[in-house]
Amino acid sequence: MKKQYLIWMILIVSSLVIFSCDEEDDSIPAVNPLTANAGEDKQTTTGSAVVLDGSASTDAEGGTFNYSWSIKSKPAGSAASLDDGSSATPGFVADKAGVFLIELIISKDQWTAKDEVKIAVSEASGPQMVEISEDIVVDLVLEDIFTEDWTKVDYLVTNVINVDARLTIKPGVKVAFAENTGLMISSTGSFVSEGGEAEGDRIYLTGETETIGFWGGLLLQSADVDNKMNYTSLSCAGANPDQNAFSAGMYLDSGSKISISHSSFTKNAGMGLFAAPGSELAGFSSNYMMGNEEDNFVIALPASEVGKIAPDCQFWNAGIAVLTADLNNGATIEWGSYNYTLLSGLEVTHGTRLKIAEQARIYVNENERIAALSGGSITAVSRDANPIVISGLGETPGYWKGIFIENSGNNPSKFQYVNIRYAGSTPLAGDQPATIHLGVNGKAAIDNTSLGLGAGDGIEATSDGATLLSFSSNVVREHQGYPLAVSTQNVAVIDEWSHFVNNGKSQVRIDGNFPIANDQETIWKGFRQTDFSYHVRGLSNDLVVWSGLKLNEGVVLEMEPGSRIVVEDANNRQGYLYAIGNDAKNIVFKAVDEVPGSWHGITFSSLNTKNYFDHVQVLHGGKTVDNSFSANIVVDNSPEGKLTILNSVVGYSGQHGISVVNDKRENLADDNISFTSIPGSTIYAW
Repeated sequence: MKKQYLIWMILIVSSLVIFSCDEEDDSIPAVNPLTANAGEDKQTTTGSAVVLDGSASTDAEGGTFNYSWSIKSKPAGSAASLDDGSSATPGFVADKAGVFLIELIISKDQWTAKDEVKIAVSEASGPQMVEISEDIVVDLVLEDIFTEDWTKVDYLVTNVINVDARLTIKPGVKVAFAENTGLMISSTGSFVSEGGEAEGDRIYLTGETETIGFWGGLLLQSADVDNKMNYTSLSCAGANPDQNAFSAGMYLDSGSKISISHSSFTKNAGMGLFAAPGSELAGFSSNYMMGNEEDNFVIALPASEVGKIAPDCQFWNAGIAVLTADLNNGATIEWGSYNYTLLSGLEVTHGTRLKIAEQARIYVNENERIAALSGGSITAVSRDANPIVISGLGETPGYWKGIFIENSGNNPSKFQYVNIRYAGSTPLAGDQPATIHLGVNGKAAIDNTSLGLGAGDGIEATSDGATLLSFSSNVVREHQGYPLAVSTQNVAVIDEWSHFVNNGKSQVRIDGNFPIANDQETIWKGFRQTDFSYHVRGLSNDLVVWSGLKLNEGVVLEMEPGSRIVVEDANNRQGYLYAIGNDAKNIVFKAVDEVPGSWHGITFSSLNTKNYFDHVQVLHGGKTVDNSFSANIVVDNSPEGKLTILNSVVGYSGQHGISVVNDKRENLADDNISFTSIPGSTIYAW
């Protein structure tokens, strides 16, 4: 019985054990849920801080686990140790060259997982690049770190840095800028970037990635006398960061000042340099600026600073934008042989003298003008092979206003071998546009110059005191008005060799508002080209001769309806009209409308024996007058006149051919006169 009881007890205990084991097996997973990941193998140099990263390790059940890092092997002599071996990201300093083998063990409950990472360490080659991430508030000097390799980046700027102290950059330094970063040199700061001539001694300011417009650029607000950029290359800027509303490699704010020489601006978005009105260039010489094809300008600056650009600078793919209009300091200012665009026109005043170098090209914005006023002058002198060009920014007739010159004083303007095009948008003065307008007391010499494609007259010089000092070998073409409109005081300087082509009027317009009154004989030369004439028309359509006037052979003078020519003595001068042509080239006086009796004709009220006509045609005169007589030519009696006329034609009169007072018939000496279509007397004596 005891034996049977013992057997039953054994069976019961065994069953409990078996049942208990089955329950425990059901609660423990059969697969390890942990996966260790010690990170990617790395390479670094001695002295570097290494950060390990096991955060990519996982638990398939989503639970937490423990980290345990250890250095499994390390180079001989290394004293390296992990700073926090139980964290996901411990670190150590790679103090020796060689391979560090690091083991990571993660654990949870009874489960563990392992992984290894290799850190290959090589000897450091030298000094390390320095990051600049904070504002500069005390004086700072950037020395060349990598003296053996100028292509290496010495400093990396990782923020927009305010420079409130003196920043000095030494020769050979290369500063790279992270995307959209830059330097802002405040009014209390200064910027001295002075490199050397050799390639390895230059200073380089560029993008961390060397692409167009990668970083913001430099903003200068300082007027410190020491501000300078010498032998400095600024590239890949102009990203238009928050501190600057313009895309430019360098922006000079109003009130700032800097000297720039032997420097380059390349691969910048927008412009290389923008100098705001009120900024100052202490100097600008031997610089190289490369623009982008999509940008019109590589540099923009006020008119007052353009003259600071030395003639040894180079501008490629784009030109110079002139922001403001005024040159008024009374000095002589020279603009070099570059391409300029006047965004706001240009005014040269108060005795200032602007000299434009040969081959320069000046483009004027829409409806803007160039003006020399109040003693200011413009001298644009070049050579035949290298003319200066002054043109509209848009190539259409009448795009810009033109050139206005007034009150020159003793400072006249001069144009020689200049091409001036597309002017005449609106009148510079008065009611008629012109490419060049000499206003009151404006003075200019114009020679070997071409004026083309204007929407008004070519040149107007009709105002009181407006003086053409010379006018020779010029070409005026394709103007919608007259090629020239001048006062009687300016006709004599117009040479016969100038050429006028395809203008709206085939005449030089003469305003008769001022009498011819000179101490010496005035000669109107006429023109070598055929079918071209003088047209008397203006504030006064009459031509009054108070001194000697000589007309060369071939001169054609066209008169407005109702006008007259009067020859008389005045101001102790003896007036006369001397006109001798030849068989091939008659001198012609006629009406512009060629209607018989259209104008009054010529009246001689001077006894000067130089009142002399030979091979002359006087046509369309003798405009009829109520209760009086009329004739193409009148030899007057009060004041008394005299005329010798030979081998000439008098025709198409409104009444008589020639009239002379009856008892002064001897005052008319005539021979071989052909009278044509005279309804009254050929010679009428009253």
